[in-house]
Amino acid sequence: MNTNKYLMQIVSAFCATLLSVTHAASAATDGETRVILGAEYTSGDYGTSSRTNIWYFPMTLRYETDVNAASVTVSYLSVEGRGDVVVSGGGMGMGSQAVRRSSTSNTTRTNSGFGDVILTGSHKLAGTASSRIDLTGKIKFGTADETDNLGTGENDYSAQLDFEKYADSSAVYGSAGYKFLGDPPGTDYRNVFYGSIGFTHSLDAVRAAGIAFYAQQAALAGSSGQSELTFYLRDKLDRKTGLTGYVLKGLSNGSPDWGLGVTLAIAR
Repeated sequence: MNTNKYLMQIVSAFCATLLSVTHAASAATDGETRVILGAEYTSGDYGTSSRTNIWYFPMTLRYETDVNAASVTVSYLSVEGRGDVVVSGGGMGMGSQAVRRSSTSNTTRTNSGFGDVILTGSHKLAGTASSRIDLTGKIKFGTADETDNLGTGENDYSAQLDFEKYADSSAVYGSAGYKFLGDPPGTDYRNVFYGSIGFTHSLDAVRAAGIAFYAQQAALAGSSGQSELTFYLRDKLDRKTGLTGYVLKGLSNGSPDWGLGVTLAIAR
């Protein structure tokens, strides 16, 4: 069996198993369900000769206990460009992620429609009162229409380790992972390593500010990797509702030049 296919099957099985485990755990363990709504705009040339502008509107349903978590994300997109940059599911942080692909079009057009469906599952490996380490699996189903430049049309599989460390009113967090990218016709993607590191600080009882750095290897031969900084401010509107606004700045040719967005998280 091909090693990549074998590892993809492991990620798929992990997510599917975790969904069933999390569902069963809800009967015995107090858990929390969240709905997270988002809106994001990014713009950049991503190392190409033309600019691509992306509106990304995700909706995530997430269920989590102290040990397990599972979520599903659907989205709606509007992409303006030549088709040499497409959305590739959700990013590490609050918004979208895009990759280059082969395209011979010289015409800029705007297409809108539903994006990829993303399934994520996490399991707590270790933790204390002030820290934790999780194992996370993610599947991006290539449901977005590739002919309308809304996605690659292929499935992607990711496995990563996440960590959090709290101290007083501050926290450090991050992830390190590996992604298996599906190859659409005419494009040969490389599998890539990626990672992030972030810092957040509580300003008062309801507000927190933070910064996060994300980086990923180049997925396409001859292109640049991705690296970007995100600055955010989070406001707890009430006990179960949080609003986050953020701006991002690309630090490499493979990232958007800039972007901004907002998320609304509602727990029950």
